[in-house]
This record gives sequence, C-alpha cells and structure tokens, in this order.
Amino acid sequence: MILYKYLSYESGLKILQNNSIGFSQPNHFNDPFELEAAYPSEKKANDPIHSIFYGLQIWGKKMTWKRNTGILSLTRQPLNPLMWAHYCGNHTGMVIGIDSAINEFASEEINTIPVQYGSVIYTDKKPTNLLLSKPKSTLEVGGTFHFQPEHLERLQRLFLFKPMCWSYEEEVRVVKCLKGIEKNKNILSGSFSELDVCGRPLYLLKLPHGAIKEVYAGLRTNVFESEEHCDNFVSMVTGYQPGTRVFGCSISDSSWSLKRVALDED
Repeated sequence: MILYKYLSYESGLKILQNNSIGFSQPNHFNDPFELEAAYPSEKKANDPIHSIFYGLQIWGKKMTWKRNTGILSLTRQPLNPLMWAHYCGNHTGMVIGIDSAINEFASEEINTIPVQYGSVIYTDKKPTNLLLSKPKSTLEVGGTFHFQPEHLERLQRLFLFKPMCWSYEEEVRVVKCLKGIEKNKNILSGSFSELDVCGRPLYLLKLPHGAIKEVYAGLRTNVFESEEHCDNFVSMVTGYQPGTRVFGCSISDSSWSLKRVALDED
C-alpha cells in the first residue's frame, strides 16, 4: 500500500534528492494534545499530596516519551484539498507517495509502532478509563525500540489517539524510539542524519531504493504554466527517483474535489 506525505515544494525536493524522510519529536508538534490520552487520571480526593506527586510522575513520563520518540505522519489520501491548503503552501507544494511495506516502516524489530499498527484513532472525547489489557512484560518509558504487541493499548493511548477535528487527515503513523540519538545517529531504530528546521531537529531516515512510488505537483505550482515546465518537472522527479509515477492535480468539473492528471504520459 502507498501512503502519502504532504510537503512544501522545497521540502519535497529535498526528499526526492536525498531519498530520505523526516521523523519529528511530539514536543515540536503543533497539536498540544499529543500524548494527552497516555495515562488515565487517578483521582485521590482524600489524599492531595498523593495526587500532586502522581501528577508530577505522569508529566515526567509524558515528557520522556515526547523527547525520545520520533513520529512520521503519513496519510492514505493524496488528493485532500484541505491537506493541500494546510501542508502544501496553498497547493504550491507536492505530495510524495511511499511504499509503506518497506522494512524501515513495517519491521516490528526496529519500530515502536510499525506502520501496519499506526492508524490514528479519532474520538470526540478523550479516553479516560483505565487500560483493559494487563501485560506481563514492562514497557520502558521512552526507551522501547521494538514493537510489543501486548502493550498495543498503551501505545495507542500514547501516540494514536487524536481529537475528532483532525479526522480529515486520515493519518497513519510510524513511531520510532530516538533514545540516545543526540550522541549517536546510528541507533536500533535506524541510521539517521539531523536537519535543523527553524530551531527544532528533524531526524532524516534513508529510504531504500525504489520506495518512492508517486509524486503529485500542486495545482498552483508552475508545472501547468507550459509544456516545458511540465516536462522539466517530470524529468526532475524521474532523474532523482527513476520509475516513479508523476502526477499533477486539477479541479474536478462535477464536485468540490481534486483529481489527478498523469504528467508522465504522452
């Protein structure tokens, strides 16, 4: 299955050139509700001291997860007008489609949450009930490099629950542990390089050859200004990523939606 990443034109170009994709730490996300479903509240009305210390303990766990975790956010849909407006510079960027079955995304040995378990769960209300599962093994806070199926419920609470207002994104995540990456970029999750983006680190993971399957140009790029611009875009994409299909976006005549147009066909 192909999953998609919405990007500015400049960021998309770097991915095509370097054949790598970036993982971000949750503490840098624009959504302040990240990890807010992670730990159910424990109410001790008759013991305020306990409640204070419990709250500090949970805060510390959340911050450890946020600092030591890298998340790649993908989506199932390459033609979502809202996504193009929000993440692709008002339709001036591009969308890149990646084979989600690659080992870097799907392996249970190197991913805290592999892509096949990474569908985001959207709810109107924050889940506050105690966890139903009772794992026998422990889950190291901020230090779990491999997937532990018996802890799936906890991992979903940590990284996959989001408010319903985000449901239009149809998000699928790959979650990797980044513990120790400040000292060594070669960790159990993979080999990364670091890029500074407006004062925050973005950890770039190298993709295997042929992982990028599709590229879409936004309808407000210069691709559609002339046949020459179109040919140049196709040549640029296939030059960096041979065998990749190249599409453009156009407005549907019959609905409020986008449709794709093949640019790599005569």
